[in-house]
Amino acid sequence: MRRAGDGGVVEGGVSAAPTERGVVQGIVESLQERIGSGEIPIGGWIRQEALAREHGVSRTPVREALRRLEALGVVEMVTYRGARVTLPSTRDIAEALEVRGVLEGHAAELAADRITQPQLDVLEGTDEGFLAVVGLVRDGDLEAARELWYRTNGLFHATVIEAAGNHALTAAVDALHHRLPRNLTWTGLAGDPRLLGRNARDHAGITAAIGAGDGARARELTREHARRAAEMIARRTG
Repeated sequence: MRRAGDGGVVEGGVSAAPTERGVVQGIVESLQERIGSGEIPIGGWIRQEALAREHGVSRTPVREALRRLEALGVVEMVTYRGARVTLPSTRDIAEALEVRGVLEGHAAELAADRITQPQLDVLEGTDEGFLAVVGLVRDGDLEAARELWYRTNGLFHATVIEAAGNHALTAAVDALHHRLPRNLTWTGLAGDPRLLGRNARDHAGITAAIGAGDGARARELTREHARRAAEMIARRTG
């Protein structure tokens, strides 16, 4: 008998059920991803019974997963209600975005030297997506605007991180987003066409700097972008 890499046990070439520890971690990672992507929004409720059914487990590993997320400050447990995705404090947001600006600024600097043409094509394509969001807001379709912004913003930042080609940096950014979902910035933008237009120009400027191979400018524009996001969010949530 030998142990499988994911914590399960292999007997005769067939994997046995994973340990409870592995199940708990799997639930934690799944919830972090869904919160980070906006599928479960800030303030949204997570029901233990539904989550247990979804994963095909008892409520015990679900409770443990939620306790871990509570310890990280990602959810709060409310008696008789379940777990609610929490909005970080203004200070937590400012500090996290400051760190994110440093990390993603470094990623943008690396990307300016390492990006491939297909990756640059993706970044340049997001320019149209951000501008389309502004148009949707002006047309009054806020739900479509939010969904498109989530997709476009996520693609932009993921492509910059990918182009940087630094696995340790990728892991650090991912860990930070588990604490502070990237699309929290939408809260600060608040469906304002003027702010969204500035947001689109910020991203286009970073793309242009990366495309020109100007790492220093890409870094500074990215850090300024993160600082501006922190200020917008603070005004809306402070």
